[in-house]
Amino acid sequence: MVTIEYIKAHYLQLLTLLKQDVSLNQSAQPFLDYVLLYENKFSGTSTTADVQQLREFLRGANRFADEFSFSDRHGSQIRALIKSLYDLLDTAIS
Repeated sequence: MVTIEYIKAHYLQLLTLLKQDVSLNQSAQPFLDYVLLYENKFSGTSTTADVQQLREFLRGANRFADEFSFSDRHGSQIRALIKSLYDLLDTAIS
């Protein structure tokens, strides 16, 4: 069973990587801003509807991420965390 705390930890790790990446590459700031829109949802998700909404958000975030060139240092980790979060949320509602 996937816990909300585990999902939140992954989200916070994604935020940390994005903030580090923005310090190296300001062009990724709009993506960080987009991910920050759902900060409250990730920290308080409790219903299946919330989880479904977050899955849809991550699907969009994954497509939106394709428009950005993240640093070589963080790019693959950022994309892997987005996929991992999506998979965790998928498991949470299965």
